[in-house]
Amino acid sequence: MDNLQKLEERRLELLKDYGKEQKKAILFLVAGLLFGLAFLISQMVLFLVIGIVFIVVSFVFFGKSASFAQKFRTIIKKDLIVGLLEETFEDVRYEPNNFISIQTINNTGMVKRPDRYNGEDYIAGSYKGVKFQVSDIDLKERVETRDSKGNVHVSYQTYFKGRWYIYQFERNFNDMLKIVEGRGWQANTRNLVKIETESMEFNKKFAIFASNQEFGFYHITSSMIEKFLTLEKLHRGSILYYLAGNELHVGVNDRRDYMELSLKTPLNPEALKDFMVDIDLIPAIINELRLDTQKFKNQG
Repeated sequence: MDNLQKLEERRLELLKDYGKEQKKAILFLVAGLLFGLAFLISQMVLFLVIGIVFIVVSFVFFGKSASFAQKFRTIIKKDLIVGLLEETFEDVRYEPNNFISIQTINNTGMVKRPDRYNGEDYIAGSYKGVKFQVSDIDLKERVETRDSKGNVHVSYQTYFKGRWYIYQFERNFNDMLKIVEGRGWQANTRNLVKIETESMEFNKKFAIFASNQEFGFYHITSSMIEKFLTLEKLHRGSILYYLAGNELHVGVNDRRDYMELSLKTPLNPEALKDFMVDIDLIPAIINELRLDTQKFKNQG
C-alpha cells in the first residue's frame, strides 16, 4: 500500500514514546520495591509510604505507555485495514467496535448460550456475489467454585473465542445441516439425524447432523469432504458449520484475536503478508466451498 511507509514512520514515533514511558514505569516500580524491602528491614513507615507512592506512579506510566499502543491499534484499524478490505471486497463496511449479535449466534443452536459475551472487528461486504459478515466473538459462561471454607466464588470463563462468519447466497434451503468438530455435544441436535460419511478421517474429526440424510449427503459429497478438511487445516482450533435457509455460518474457536498488529512489529511487506492471512480467510471459505456456484443460486 502507498501509505505503508507513512504508517511505519508513525509506528516508530509511537514506539519511541512507548519505550520512554515503559522505562519510567520500570524505574519507579523497582524503586518502589526497594523502598518496600527497606521497610521490611528497618520497619520505618516512611519507607513504606514512599514505596507505595513510587509503585502508584509506576502504574501511571505503564498506563501512559499502554495508551500509545492503543493509539497505534486505532491507526491500524482506521488507515490500514479499511484500505486492505476495499482492495479485496465489494460494498465492504468495517466497524472495529461492533460484532455479530449474540441473538444471531444463539439462533443457530451451535454453541451454548453465553452468560457474558463481547466482540469486535465487524466486517460486512460481498465477494463473487456472495454477501458475508464476520467478526471476532468471545463467549463466557458463569462458573461457581467453593473454597475450603465453603465460600462461593464466581468467575466467567471463556469457552468460545475466535471468529464467526456468516455467508448469504441466493438459494433458500428448507432443511438444516450442522457439522461440528469433535462430538458436537454443545450443539442443539434435536430432531436431526446423525450422519456418517465414507471418510474415516472426516468422521473422526467431525460430527454431522442434518434434517434428513438426503439433505446431508447432498452437501457432504466426497469433494466437499476434501474442502472441509482443507479449511480445517487453514484454521487453528476447532471449527463448526451451520447451513440453513440461505445462510452458512462458520465458527472458528481458536482463542485468538484477528486483525491485530503489535506496536513492536515493523510495518513492511512481510508483516503485511502475514496480516493479510486474516483477511484472506474470508474469501477462502467462499472459494473452497464454492458458494458462488449454481448449487447455491436460485433454481427457478
